[in-house]
Amino acid sequence: MIRLENLSKEYDEVVAVRDLTLEIPEGEIYGLIGPNGAGKTTTLRMCCGLLDPTTGRVTVNNVDVYSDPELAQSQIGYLADFFSVYDDLKVWEYLDYFARAYKLDPAKIPARVDEVIDEIGLETKRDSMVKGLSRGMKQRLGIGRAVIHRPKVLLLDEPASGLDPKARIELRQLLKRLRDDGATIVVSSHILPDLEDFSTSIGVMERGMMLRSGRVRDLRQEVEGEDARTIQISWLGPISPVQDFLEAHGLLEHALLQTSAGAFPFRGDDATLSALLSEMTAAGIKLTGFHEVKQTVEELYLKLSHGQVM
Repeated sequence: MIRLENLSKEYDEVVAVRDLTLEIPEGEIYGLIGPNGAGKTTTLRMCCGLLDPTTGRVTVNNVDVYSDPELAQSQIGYLADFFSVYDDLKVWEYLDYFARAYKLDPAKIPARVDEVIDEIGLETKRDSMVKGLSRGMKQRLGIGRAVIHRPKVLLLDEPASGLDPKARIELRQLLKRLRDDGATIVVSSHILPDLEDFSTSIGVMERGMMLRSGRVRDLRQEVEGEDARTIQISWLGPISPVQDFLEAHGLLEHALLQTSAGAFPFRGDDATLSALLSEMTAAGIKLTGFHEVKQTVEELYLKLSHGQVM
C-alpha cells in the first residue's frame, strides 16, 4: 500500500532522511519510532506530498505521490503533530467544510459527516463549537477530518502527544476500528507504550536511517533468538517439586520463584516448551497457569536501536 524507494531529504549540510526504502502492506498499523530528530516527521511529510524529497520516490496504492499529486491526495489522510482547528465552527460544520474541500459528492456529504462523527465518538458534540472541545476531542476531530474522504492510507504524526491516559486509550481504539474498516495506518511516536498491543509492524529510525523494520512478532523472535525467553508459571501446592523439576532440567539457576508462582528463562521453540510443560504436569506439578512474558515495544526499541534517548 505504501512504498518508499531510496528516499532522501537534505537541508544544506544536514541529511534529515537517508536512502530510505520501505514497503508497508495493506491493513497494517505501522509504528514509526525513534528519538526526536530521527527523521520521522520528515518521512511522513514526504509520504503525503507536503515535502519534496531530494532523491527517491513514494507511491501510495500504486500512485506516485509527486507525479500525480491530486490522485495521491485523494487516497491519503494526514494529521500533523501540531494542527489548527477552526474554533468558530461547529463540529459538523468543520467536517462538512473539509468534505467539500476534498470534492465529495455534495448530496452525500451530510450522511458522511454523520458517519464520521459517530466513528470518532463525538455524537453528543455534533452541534458544539470546536473551541469548546477538550484536547482529546480535538484530536479525534482532526482524525475525522483526515478520514472524511475515506482514504486508503492514514498518516499520523505524534497523535497521542498531550493526551491524558483515557484519551490515549480512546485514540488507540479509534485507530483499530479504522484499520478494521480497511485503512492502512502509519503512526509516528516517541511515546513507546502508546504503540504497545497496537502496532502490527514497527520501524526503528535514528539519524535519518531505518535501523530495523518488520512485524512486531518477527522482531520479537529475532531479539528473543539472542536471549532466553521468559516463561511465567503458577501452581498449586509446595514449591519444592517445582524447584526440583527446574533443577533437573538445568533451569533453576536463573529462575525467580515465589510461594506459588515464578518465572524461568527458556531457550527453545514452542514445541520444546510444550513438551516441557507436559512433562512438568506429568511429574505431579499442578500448573494453574503459564504464559510467555513478551518483550514490550520499548524493550524491543532499546535492543534494536543504538540506544539514543527518545
